Amino acid sequence: MRLPRFLWVPFELGRPFGAPHEPAFQRRVLHEALALVERTDGPVVLADFPADAPRSEDEAPWACPVSFAPAPSDADDLTAAIRREIGQLAPWAELAPAPTPNSGLRIDEMVERLTSVADRAPDDPIDIEAVRLVADDVRSWYLHAVARQPGSATSNERNRWFWRETAVAHLLGEVAAALIDHPDPTVRTFADRAIVPRDHWDSLVPDRHEDDQDA
Repeated sequence: MRLPRFLWVPFELGRPFGAPHEPAFQRRVLHEALALVERTDGPVVLADFPADAPRSEDEAPWACPVSFAPAPSDADDLTAAIRREIGQLAPWAELAPAPTPNSGLRIDEMVERLTSVADRAPDDPIDIEAVRLVADDVRSWYLHAVARQPGSATSNERNRWFWRETAVAHLLGEVAAALIDHPDPTVRTFADRAIVPRDHWDSLVPDRHEDDQDA
């Protein structure tokens, strides 16, 4: 089989050739992939496709009417900001049935649970599986609500919105910071890898990033 070759494409999941109804762009992707057959360097060839997919003509731009102010740094203000977000998103969330939360909690209860985790002492015992369920449920609730809004947004656009524009993302950053030095190595690993994506770590968990640089 000779050496393996891969073309990495930055497209929506399920669209390996980009947008629908764009044959010229799709042929470009295919030609880029087939060109890797000529490569003889290795042992593995992994190439990045150099462009984003165009938006299809039948996909209206995402018209998100909900706009959030920058998340405050004070804990009380952050909680208030999250409550405002939930109030703005709730009407959209009610337009279609939401997935059943794995944690069994309402959205306001999820936020209270995460806030209590962020405020706990570093060595307090913790049910890390329960924290994981709540963190996933909060993110799912927000993404479900915003997906009901007009226009067509890709999953990448919704995820960028969640991690860059919501106060609750900052709360998840505080949870990660509270657990990153826990004495249980499983909890530390979870805090480091499973709460906040690495490409958003600097903006959501800045204190930890500064500690890493100092070290």
